[in-house]
Amino acid sequence: MLSLFNAILAVLGVLCLAYWCSRMLGRQWGMNAGSNNMKVLGQLQVGQDKRILLLRVGEHDYLVGVSQAGIQLLAEAEGDFEADMPQNMESRAMPAFQELFEKYKKFRDDKNGVDR
Repeated sequence: MLSLFNAILAVLGVLCLAYWCSRMLGRQWGMNAGSNNMKVLGQLQVGQDKRILLLRVGEHDYLVGVSQAGIQLLAEAEGDFEADMPQNMESRAMPAFQELFEKYKKFRDDKNGVDR
């Protein structure tokens, strides 16, 4: 009976240690992910393991494709996407990426003189 109790105690100890380690790693990764120089303004899932990201790096906005093959710069986005973003991100929901993408496409088409 004592060995069964020791085994259960060991399993609980391992689970507590795993929980504590995951919390510590999550905090460290969270601090690194929240860079002042780069922000993900939005993302759109376009396929299995394929996404398009709208990134703000410094003062510039970029559309980036992410897949298993790698990361590829699709285009430098022009326009003021930050104007659509809420001031307090914690208290408000972010606008849908599709709205930002449509705004960019419209701006690009207007700039290039493309009729719809």
